[in-house]
Amino acid sequence: MGNITKNSVLRKCLQRLAFHSFRCPFEDHYSKKLTVGAAVTLFVEAQFQQRRFLPDIVLNLQTNSELQDLIEISTIHESSLNRKLDAIPLAYLEWLFTELVRELKVRKAEAKGIQHFGKLTPVDSTSISLPKVLGDWAFYQSKTKGVKMHVRLLSVEAGCHFPDEIVLSTIGVSDQQAVKRLVIPAETTYIFDRGYVNYGNFREWSESEGALLFVARLRAKTKYTVQAERPVSSHSPISRDADVEILDKTSGQTFHVRLVQFQDQQGKVYEVITNRQDLSAEDISEIYRCRWQIELFFKWIKQHLATIHFHNHHPHAVWVQCYIAIITALICQLIHLEIQTSQSVWNMLRMMRYYAREDWEDFIKALNREPTRSSKGRQKVPKLEEPHAQTKEKRATVKIILA
Repeated sequence: MGNITKNSVLRKCLQRLAFHSFRCPFEDHYSKKLTVGAAVTLFVEAQFQQRRFLPDIVLNLQTNSELQDLIEISTIHESSLNRKLDAIPLAYLEWLFTELVRELKVRKAEAKGIQHFGKLTPVDSTSISLPKVLGDWAFYQSKTKGVKMHVRLLSVEAGCHFPDEIVLSTIGVSDQQAVKRLVIPAETTYIFDRGYVNYGNFREWSESEGALLFVARLRAKTKYTVQAERPVSSHSPISRDADVEILDKTSGQTFHVRLVQFQDQQGKVYEVITNRQDLSAEDISEIYRCRWQIELFFKWIKQHLATIHFHNHHPHAVWVQCYIAIITALICQLIHLEIQTSQSVWNMLRMMRYYAREDWEDFIKALNREPTRSSKGRQKVPKLEEPHAQTKEKRATVKIILA
């Protein structure tokens, strides 16, 4: 392996890990080549480039001298990679995840949040299916076996959303079982969908000292007692703004919250409760709409990374691969903040894949290059509405059969 000094896109991204030369004192005791740090670096590179199969990772290493120089390995067998997935300690990946989140928070320490709402934190989960036989350890139903990522997404400002806590589980674990590990007192407003409806939690969060702020959607059959109605504009999508009392049947105690009912553009009715009294009802509805950011995050990691294709289906290996996917997404977010481009994270990642072995400066120039086309392209011409005829001729249906 030669001494490569080129500051390529590949090297710039992978050095973000600062992990490629790491040796685990326990798992790497007998490892001659493939250390924990080298393995994590290889799998993160595979996530960047959407390499879904171990032979592709092996062939890429054999032909990529810069990657060889970075991890100090020229070749490896796919069986070694497969076995290493069962040996990478989760504690190190959790630490790496925490360090990347900490760096993102430091870079965005001055962020004021979304509009005037402050920082927002949608909480939700996504499921990833496992094969029928190999995923039997994660059994839920006869045709459903898989794992879940429970994620707390931090929205610090428009265009900057990243997970700052994750809980991994099998698909049979309900959202309410994981929520206690995701919700902590913080200067943010938590956003929950109906899967997180737990009146005991809402009562505790509302009545605790330094109340934890939340906006949560109610289930359709939730019963409440209206204490006072608030004025609502007739031109607003808000149909109700009221102070209500809800009974927590588990403890037999009641608690008071604010209820906002609104419609979306398709006419679907939503009912959300909140303990934020400082905002208008329209603001509360906008906060709940921001919950969609976590759905976009799940869609992003499933579509643009190799998350849904597992190399090894043993429980420990599956958890490792979930962490590596999240870590890769955090590195993308960090690089996006560093270069301060107007391009989306996805467009940046797509260009990074093509410029992986090119010089970093060439990549930055290409990313920020102004479009050469001055034309706005073909513009849609609005169609003039034809006046409705007073009488409409009824036509018979045309039926043609080819002999």
